[in-house]
Amino acid sequence: MDFIKNWILTPRTKLTTDSCLFVIGNSGIGKTFNINKLCIDLNLFIVNINSFNCCSSKQLLDLLNKAFTSSLIQQLTNNTQNKIVIIDEFETLLSFDSTMNIHLLNFLNTTHKHIPIICIGSNNIKLGEIKKICSFYEFSNLSIDEIFNILIKYKPSITYDKALEIAKTTNFNIKNCIQIITNTYYNKSDDFLEISELYANNFNRDNFKRIIYKDQWLIPLKFHENLIIELNTRNITKIQKNNHYKKFINDFCYFDIFMSKNNDLAIDYFISIINFLFLLSHKNNKNHSLTHFTKLLSYLSLQKKNNKKIYKLNIPTSQFCGNYHLSIINRKFIY
Repeated sequence: MDFIKNWILTPRTKLTTDSCLFVIGNSGIGKTFNINKLCIDLNLFIVNINSFNCCSSKQLLDLLNKAFTSSLIQQLTNNTQNKIVIIDEFETLLSFDSTMNIHLLNFLNTTHKHIPIICIGSNNIKLGEIKKICSFYEFSNLSIDEIFNILIKYKPSITYDKALEIAKTTNFNIKNCIQIITNTYYNKSDDFLEISELYANNFNRDNFKRIIYKDQWLIPLKFHENLIIELNTRNITKIQKNNHYKKFINDFCYFDIFMSKNNDLAIDYFISIINFLFLLSHKNNKNHSLTHFTKLLSYLSLQKKNNKKIYKLNIPTSQFCGNYHLSIINRKFIY
């Protein structure tokens, strides 16, 4: 972190390509957490840009222009902190709009005064021309000692050698390490649980949680997509179907909000709201079907590629959240 700290503190006057630093590294190793912690320690005013508030080059430029002008929040609070712009999930932003890297490069050549910009992304991010011009820093994985000290808080009986084995298996992704030792990690090779279990006769919260962990956004969407078909297979009236569906949609909106804050809480909530389906009896010879699923909903699932971690404590030992919530209203989809 000394390199990043020295880069931030290096005095500059005009905005140039030297004002932008790309921090890259494997997923789940604490890039965002450590950079935010460093900025707080340096008493900097952080302007965050990520998939929550940006999905196009136009929005990116608008947010950057606002960041480089006087802040209303700072004026109202009489805040004199120096600013820093942190653009997180850069590969996610590029998946929304592949021209964001070009517009960022063009912005760096404007006449603004210098404010440091840190872009955070994964190792395999493709940036084009900007990669040849801006500075890059590769964030190293957590050491095995650090991972062991975190995992032992979740499983006191874990050995150092076992922690090392798990760390290598997950490419030192601390969230996946924790999921493995807490039995909540789902690998594609695990085929004993399928999404069809969500429509089975028995309500099993633990099994459902392991299923949904396969893809924490796509599977709930797929459940919703098939819900009307499922309701048609139950012994209920049309009015009851409508009421069940309306209630589910209302609850699903809350699930969507929870997903932007805490994945584990959201998954537990989703499992609770589908319980009603198991209380409705089936019609004779009526089975569920998982064939009706739209391209739109499939496009929405960026979890496997773009799942990012936000750590809320000084040491990320108790909460690991996925930051890939999408605002459907402002998205444009390609068919």
